[in-house]
Amino acid sequence: MKIFINFGKGFMTTGKTTKMVLFLFVINLLFSLILAVPMYNSLKNSLGASEAGNRMVESFDYIWWEEFRDEAQGLETTFTPSIIGKGAILTNLESLIQMRFFSAPPILIGFGLLYIILHTFLAGGILSTFNQDEPRFAVKEFLQGAGSHFLRFLALMLFSWLFLFAIGAFLHNAILPIIDDISSDSYSEVIPFLLMLALNVIAFFLLLFVQMVFDYARIKAVLEDENNVLKATGKAFRFVFKHPFSTLGLFYLIFFLNIAVTVIYILVKETIPQSDVLTVLAAFFLQQLFIFALIWIRCLLYASQWELYRYLK
Repeated sequence: MKIFINFGKGFMTTGKTTKMVLFLFVINLLFSLILAVPMYNSLKNSLGASEAGNRMVESFDYIWWEEFRDEAQGLETTFTPSIIGKGAILTNLESLIQMRFFSAPPILIGFGLLYIILHTFLAGGILSTFNQDEPRFAVKEFLQGAGSHFLRFLALMLFSWLFLFAIGAFLHNAILPIIDDISSDSYSEVIPFLLMLALNVIAFFLLLFVQMVFDYARIKAVLEDENNVLKATGKAFRFVFKHPFSTLGLFYLIFFLNIAVTVIYILVKETIPQSDVLTVLAAFFLQQLFIFALIWIRCLLYASQWELYRYLK
């Protein structure tokens, strides 16, 4: 019951701050254009008004792509068939689970780090907005809150990475060799597949668990003005382990809401042929609506966790 009560409170709080979600969406869009514009120019120069460009409208032209791939450098190397449609979501999910953060081109790693730092900055503004008696969005107050909490949130982010890398190192160095040994002696591919599936599920659960704990550490840092990030993290862990059903239940309720929205987006987008200007624009609008929904759900998670923390502390 606590889960749904605080989910409802978080839902109403997020509904009152839709302007903030729109503001975050615009920032996300502007940031993505930094990568999208150079990629667009590169593809435009390669395709132009060629026959390959016409074929790409109908379906993916693998012959053209192989030539483009051979000459690609930096960001261009990320343009592959796997980033089209639902493939991009699945590829990113696989990279996250297997912690292949640094296998991307250096320019993409750099922008990724900048995006994470930007997200850390904006998180301070989000939680500062929710810390008001009557949450309302104003750009000036949002940016002031983001700036005042940035250093603490940055320290929490770096601290969380220690946990993430420790988890990755343990799974890769201790568990993966065992699965490889079993796979080499197995006469069937079923058992190795199931073991790898279980490993990926465990890795994903641990990644989400660390994210959830540090969400509460950030909430505590704002709500109680805690400057010591080690104390904030320790108390966040104690809070989660003291209320495992409520914290995990709320987190996964919103997580599966995120999954449901993603599945709906994939299914709807697959029905749009994108064979002319109008359908391409429709697909683009749908994609931006999906991104807006993901940002809204992230704010909903913060708001619901905020309400749960105040409810249980």
